[in-house]
Amino acid sequence: MKLSLRKTIALGGIFLLLLSIIQHPIRINAQQSPIKEEGEVKTMIKLDPSYQHKSFEGWGTALVWFANITGGWPDHIKNELADALFGEDGLNFNIARYNIGGEDSPETEPYMRLGGAVPGYWNRPAEYSPPENAGDDWEEPDDWWDPNNPDHWDWDKDQNQQWWLEAAKKRGANLFEAFSNSPPYFMTNSGYTSGNFDSWEDNLQRDKFEEFAIYLTRVVQYLEEEKGIDIHTLSPVNEPNTGYWGALGRQEGSNWSPESQAKIIKEVSEQLKELQLGTVVSAMDETNPQKFRQNWEQYDVTTKENVGQMNVHTYWPGERTAVRDLAKGEKKRLWMSEVDLGGSVPQDFDHIEPGLELSERIASDIMNLEPRAWVLWQAIEDQINMNEDNENSNWGLIQVDFDPDNFDELEWHKNKKYYTMANYSKFIRPGYNVINTDNNNTLAAINKENQEAVVVYTNHTENAEKIDIDLSGFDVVKQSASAVPYTTSADSNLTQGETIQVENDQLITSVAPKSVTTFVISGVSGVKKEEVYLSDNKVFKLENKHSQKVLDVEKEKAVQYSTERGKVSQEWKIEKITDSYTTMEKYRIVNKETNQVLTHQDGKVILAEDSGTGAQQWIISTTGKEEYMFINVESRTLLEIGGQSKEEGASAGVWKANAGANQAWRIFEAGITKLEDTTIWTSINKAPRLPEAVIAHYGNGDIVEEKVIWEEISSDQYEKEGKFTVEGKVAGTDLKAKAIVYVSEIVNVIEPKLKTVIGNAPSLPSFVEAQLAIGEKINVPVDWEEIDQSKYDELGQFTVHGLVTGSTQKVIAKVQVREAAIENIALQENVEEYPAASASFTGQWDDVDRINDGDYSSNRWTNWDPNEWREKDWIQIDFGKTEAISEVRFTFYDDEGGTRPPESLYLEYWNGSDWTKIKNSDAIIEDKDEKTITFDEITTSKIRAQLKAMPETCIAVVEMEVMGVGDSPIIGEDATLTNILVNEEKLEGFRSDQFTYELEVEKETDIPSIIVTPTDLFATYEVVLPDSVPGKASIIVTSEDQENTNTYQVHFTVKQNPDDGKGTIAGLTALFNSNVESGEISGPMVKVMSNRLRQAEKHYRDNKLKQTIKSLENFQKHLTSNKNRKHVSESIIQEISHYVDEIVAELEKK
Repeated sequence: MKLSLRKTIALGGIFLLLLSIIQHPIRINAQQSPIKEEGEVKTMIKLDPSYQHKSFEGWGTALVWFANITGGWPDHIKNELADALFGEDGLNFNIARYNIGGEDSPETEPYMRLGGAVPGYWNRPAEYSPPENAGDDWEEPDDWWDPNNPDHWDWDKDQNQQWWLEAAKKRGANLFEAFSNSPPYFMTNSGYTSGNFDSWEDNLQRDKFEEFAIYLTRVVQYLEEEKGIDIHTLSPVNEPNTGYWGALGRQEGSNWSPESQAKIIKEVSEQLKELQLGTVVSAMDETNPQKFRQNWEQYDVTTKENVGQMNVHTYWPGERTAVRDLAKGEKKRLWMSEVDLGGSVPQDFDHIEPGLELSERIASDIMNLEPRAWVLWQAIEDQINMNEDNENSNWGLIQVDFDPDNFDELEWHKNKKYYTMANYSKFIRPGYNVINTDNNNTLAAINKENQEAVVVYTNHTENAEKIDIDLSGFDVVKQSASAVPYTTSADSNLTQGETIQVENDQLITSVAPKSVTTFVISGVSGVKKEEVYLSDNKVFKLENKHSQKVLDVEKEKAVQYSTERGKVSQEWKIEKITDSYTTMEKYRIVNKETNQVLTHQDGKVILAEDSGTGAQQWIISTTGKEEYMFINVESRTLLEIGGQSKEEGASAGVWKANAGANQAWRIFEAGITKLEDTTIWTSINKAPRLPEAVIAHYGNGDIVEEKVIWEEISSDQYEKEGKFTVEGKVAGTDLKAKAIVYVSEIVNVIEPKLKTVIGNAPSLPSFVEAQLAIGEKINVPVDWEEIDQSKYDELGQFTVHGLVTGSTQKVIAKVQVREAAIENIALQENVEEYPAASASFTGQWDDVDRINDGDYSSNRWTNWDPNEWREKDWIQIDFGKTEAISEVRFTFYDDEGGTRPPESLYLEYWNGSDWTKIKNSDAIIEDKDEKTITFDEITTSKIRAQLKAMPETCIAVVEMEVMGVGDSPIIGEDATLTNILVNEEKLEGFRSDQFTYELEVEKETDIPSIIVTPTDLFATYEVVLPDSVPGKASIIVTSEDQENTNTYQVHFTVKQNPDDGKGTIAGLTALFNSNVESGEISGPMVKVMSNRLRQAEKHYRDNKLKQTIKSLENFQKHLTSNKNRKHVSESIIQEISHYVDEIVAELEKK
């Protein structure tokens, strides 16, 4: 086997400097000098099994249009589709939502989308139908339908959807819900099941509430008694208060005012009881949580009692936590009963982005809503309706032509959403309990029976990501604990990976770019009490998210004040009253100073002696991301700061759940939660100088220095090499400060490399890594020389010298000076005054700062106004200084409903006294999620986008990026060298733009050393040395941006003398040349033979032995040819020919 000696030096490569004797001890704070280890974990994920959702009931789909179409298809096709959704080898759905159709009159010309006209169960006898000779003035008799007349029912009309119900049940589905989009046409005001002519007006006739309730409940009775389908819930209205449903729309729908909703809920509830069905009413299937909350707030107590299950859709996901807390307060089951996403890309079965977007919605819905079930809109979509000539979208998990010409040639397509859905539905099964995590991209659940955890992680980035899943919250993590991953990405569809072992309660692994990965982790169970955050033995502060002030006490009233360190009235104990680990546990909140408990009293919150009443008990909700809500058990309302006040001393109260920031609280430990270890270095027999203060971490995130009193140190602790620990005491905490003292000489340090923008002084590191003689690596502080500004006023490199603090040892830093990069100068990264975002108007639940926060999730600015449609608004970025800009990029939010991108926009800039329109900045947006506008460079301090809304929608902007000259240096593009040293000597004739060199060396057995210097400090390079000489060395240089690569080659030959070159090509060449020079060889063939020898030498250098032999044989052929004999003596021919035979013989042995 061929062996290669390789030496690789990459970005951040280590350069070692021998140091002289160190004279003084040094202390180092670890926090100030982090060392990033190779392969450092990028994402930490903490699982919290102490917060367990109620047992999950399952996954499913509405049947509706696709079942109405495909239920009548050939058996083999529809069975394959049913297997894909409900089969164990498919998605394993266990929930089916059945649509009770309303159906238009037989005289109505079809106008709905394929499948949208779902058959109703009514039958109109001929006596009520138009006669054969009926004219245009014929009118159907009023009130002809009699629910008690069997002739007025037709139980065979919806056979296709019924087939799907039975197919789902056969494959294991166990939960069925019936829902209605519209009453039958003869109960409507418009005569159409698609809605009223004014879409905001109710479509059910005022006297038909009881009749419609009878219609719905009789269908449920039929399905149960005749088809054996146990309907658990019946939802009489769908997206009722939206204004979506207008006459002659493409699907069934009906508007219902909150008053009408309450009335139909009452009627349906009474009819279910009269028929003695076990079915309960579910309501109100509103389009988004905000609309749901607004409807629910208008229900009276009786209406709420008539609702057995709360159903909400999340087509706009805002305010999900409000619905969660309403359900908890009402003690009702909650379902996320409908949603789907078309995706941000056009129809594409193989594009991963729609799958990632669906995954995000599933995880965030479940973490924010805590629903018992998650149900998709229709899982199978019309492929033609989704193509580029129509909606051009990715609705559904499977797409198939709803109107095929030939079933024998029918193809259907699972898209990436199908497989990302499988990442959830196949692994988080009914009966599992979802648990908390502290990561937005993670959903986790536990299977108590099998001692398993399931973790689904979504990587939205373009790069592979290393993650660490922390399992320390479980009481038991077995030694054999392991995880099996299943990945969906651009290149894989739920592909099973190799088993990963859990080590030290950590699951550390990598996930693919743009992927969804499910980890099935075995051998974990229980809850470790010591890891529970809200434990009785801790003291906390409660900070209001909106005001950023903490809960305090003033004259037995709960109020807010700015946090004060050590103020006991701001400290609280959170004591659990119940003894389990569910999301419904009850707590009392005890003030540490007064020992009184937080108590609701007539809308106010006071402090009172504990009497154990519901007014003093609170249910705590959280998404696991440091945000908590407190639900009062008695009032079912939430702890808040009234009026969204930010004033000192503002009173706390309770109010209905509304997802407002003033109802959200951050709970953090009072006082010091961590003391950082301090690292001290000293030499033998030098007493270490311990610091007067250590770095303390407070629960609210503050990091400050606190005074410390250290224990005494004995001189024998530092009289020899080694390390020891010194402990100290800090006031206000029982935590011990620790100083780790290293006693040793320094062997070497790492030479830091930095880059800066031309004109900007580089930020030199306070610490460098040092290697100690005892084998430890620590960080030591450095005192750097002052830098002459001229060094960074021009492009290039320069060196900065420094000394290890307290020593005479030199340290060198190399600095690369570059041009400034073009970057997003609108980004607000450090909560500074500028760049500042503003708007002409901002929706009450939104924040204009979201347009430049770098968050590309669903968090956004909108101009939503509940009182009016706002056609135009502007958003603005103020840089606080003059900037040169030439491009603006927008990212919009689109729920394809009422919250959408603008219809159009244009840009303006501030000219110093007025706003001026930027030429060629007009843009039509329509339904695009992103838009980039470029223009000639302008200089300004402010830029504004004038936005125009689509009709009857609000504008939603996720991010506004302004590209200009930033403060960061460009990423290097240079892949050249400035020097090559061979055996510590400069390569003769080296030039950066010359990539091939030849060099003779003295001895064939020596492999030369090579040292190179990149032109760009941050370019990487690899040196590949030859196995032997003669041979070739290669230096592969790659630019920092990874876009450019150059390869330098040095060909080594062995220097030979004619007298000692026997048996080598070099010796043969020397012999041949000496005979040519003496005239022994002459004639026209000399040039040809010389070329053949040069070819042989080159092939030999490149280790191409066969070609070497061929060139030598050609040389010999010319030498011995008849044409050449008159120019060469026979003795010379024999001598050189014999020489060639020896070389060839040796080469053939190799």
